[in-house]
Amino acid sequence: MSLFSRIARALSMLALVPAAALAQPAEAPQGAQMEYVRITTSMGDIVLELNREKAPLSVQNFLEYVDKGHYEGTIFHRVIPGFMIQGGGFTKDLEQKSTNPPIKNEWQNGLKNVRGAVSMARTAVADSATSQFFINVVNNAFLDQPRDGAAYAVFGRVVLGMPTVDKIRYVKTGIEKGMGDVPVDDVIIERVARIPAAEIPAVLEAGKSEAANDAAEQAKAAEAARVQAEEAAKQAAAKVEGDLAKGIELVKSKGGNVAEGSKSASGLWTLDAKMGDGESPAPTSTVKVHYTGWLVTGTEFDSSHKRGQPIEFPLNGVIKGWTEGVSGMKAGGKRYLVIPPALAYGERGAGGVIPPNSVLVFEVDLLEVKK
Repeated sequence: MSLFSRIARALSMLALVPAAALAQPAEAPQGAQMEYVRITTSMGDIVLELNREKAPLSVQNFLEYVDKGHYEGTIFHRVIPGFMIQGGGFTKDLEQKSTNPPIKNEWQNGLKNVRGAVSMARTAVADSATSQFFINVVNNAFLDQPRDGAAYAVFGRVVLGMPTVDKIRYVKTGIEKGMGDVPVDDVIIERVARIPAAEIPAVLEAGKSEAANDAAEQAKAAEAARVQAEEAAKQAAAKVEGDLAKGIELVKSKGGNVAEGSKSASGLWTLDAKMGDGESPAPTSTVKVHYTGWLVTGTEFDSSHKRGQPIEFPLNGVIKGWTEGVSGMKAGGKRYLVIPPALAYGERGAGGVIPPNSVLVFEVDLLEVKK
């Protein structure tokens, strides 16, 4: 799945809220800059700090639902471990609860969708948020970028209970009633209540300790991921080098004098089996060629010779290895190309015939430079 597809899917996951009416620009009441609530779930407690200073409408909206008991008996109905956990709108039977009118989107308040940030879920309509919210389990910077005229409004953060959030993010999920990423076993929001002022200092103190532990764990995980990625990159590079060597051996088996071959700065290996004496194409020229292509295993995957028909194409319309390799030839010449994945089809492969990250070997006869 492409990056664009993954982002489009992720954004659609936040769109299960009704767009019932026009957003209400109600005035937020005066009060403390921060409000604190405890979400009691079937998997543990989560304490939220709600930023009334930065997101007054969103905080007031959320607290209205809290005070009338709206969240009791709802579930976290959408859980994506590398993205967020979302709840506040559906019962255990996946029946959507009725809501107040939607509110104005406060996405330009300076708060960001980072790990632990609490945000309003909405549809593709900017001002459509009602009761549903989500907790970011990783940094989701793309949610801070405008989509349909607005981004996603952050109105608070988790100050205690990220271990509970992380337990929820890793539950087994499936498809139910046409909805994806639904926990197989219900994660129930049993109660959401304001925290009395007298209890807040102790909560915040506990939160400091937890935040320090979480930061250490995140740093440890990031370092492990870095080391893993570095090792994977080394292994991938070693495989490419090994496959390039196999490709050159394949050229040798076909009679090529590989000692005369050369490797360019891009990683393309070429060998002129026959020097041409005609025109040399530019990278934008249209050329007429005969060719045969192999995987480094010796498997032939394509041949214009066997089709009995040369092909014509613009050099800037093919893989980079061909653009570079053929543009260095002259008409009448024959050249072997050993092309690394980065100059071929890379991670995607091609047509079910060329596997991902394949080194490709071509024998190319440049018949004519058309223009």
